[in-house]
Amino acid sequence: MRKNRSKYRLIARRIVDSKWFTLGIMFLIILNGLLIGVQTYDNAPDSIRVIQLSILFVFFLEIIIRWTGRRTTEEYIGDWWNWFDIFILMLGVIPEVADILLENSSAEQQNIMSTLRILRVVQLTRSIRAIGELQLLIGVLIKSIRSLSYIAVLFLLIMYIYAIIGVTLFKNPDYANSEHIKLTSSNPDPYGDLGEAFFTLFRILTGEDWTDLRYNLLSGKEVTGSVPVASNTVITFYHVSWMIIAAYLLINLVIGAIVNNFQIVLESQKEAEDKLVNSKGKPLASGDGDRPDDDSRRPIKRPKV
Repeated sequence: MRKNRSKYRLIARRIVDSKWFTLGIMFLIILNGLLIGVQTYDNAPDSIRVIQLSILFVFFLEIIIRWTGRRTTEEYIGDWWNWFDIFILMLGVIPEVADILLENSSAEQQNIMSTLRILRVVQLTRSIRAIGELQLLIGVLIKSIRSLSYIAVLFLLIMYIYAIIGVTLFKNPDYANSEHIKLTSSNPDPYGDLGEAFFTLFRILTGEDWTDLRYNLLSGKEVTGSVPVASNTVITFYHVSWMIIAAYLLINLVIGAIVNNFQIVLESQKEAEDKLVNSKGKPLASGDGDRPDDDSRRPIKRPKV
C-alpha cells in the first residue's frame, strides 16, 4: 500500500516538474482569459461556459496533482503559491455556483450575479504562478512592502505640509466670481481645500501640465483679482521645489528600495536553486507524506566477521 502511494507521488511529481504541464496550464489560463473577454459581447455563444467549466475542472485536477506529488506535507503547506492557487480556484467556483443558484431570480439577484462574475477575471492572475519571472517580481514587491511603507509615510508627511502651505497661500479668495480662463466650474480651484490640494500635488508629481498651475497663479495678468496675493518668487519656488522633492528625490527612493530588494530576492533564489541542485537524487516522501525517505537515516548493515 505504501509502495503504491510512493509510486503515485513519483508520477505526480514528474508531471508537475515537466515542461508540458506548465505550458498546458499557461495555455488554459490564457484561453480562459480570452473567453472571459468574449463573454463581454452580447452575441457570445453559450458553449463558452461549458469550456470554462472544463478549464475550471482542469485547474481543480492540477491542485490535486500538486498535492499528490508533494515531497512533504510541510513543503506543500509552506509554499504560499499553493494557497494562492486554491484561493483563485475558489473565486472561480463562486460565480459558477451563483449562476446555478440564481438562474431564475429577480433583477436584484441578477445584479449580484453579474458582480460575482467579475471574480472570473481574477483567474488571470494564475499566470503569475506559471511564469517564473512574474513570481520573482511579486517576491520583490512583497519584500519591498516594509521599506516602501516608511517611504510612503515620509511622502505623505511632506505632501501634507505642502498641501497646507498651498491652501494657505494660493486659495482663490473669490473663486465663484473669478474671471480667470482656467478657473471654471469644471476645473475647480486647485488649492481650494486640502483634498483638492492633495490632488493638485499628485498632478504635479505626474508632470501633467504642472507649469500651468504656476502660470495661472502669477500676478500681473490682464484679469486682476483672479489669483491670490502671493509673490511670483514664492509661487515659483513652491511648485519647483515640490517637483524636485516629489518627482526626483522621493520617487528615486522608491526605485532604489525596489532595486535593492530585487538584488536580495535574486540572491535568495540562487541559494534556493543551489540547495535544490544539491538535494537532487533524494527519493520522494514516504507513505505518511510527512518525512522524506532518506537512506542516510537507515542503519548500515555490517557484515559479520
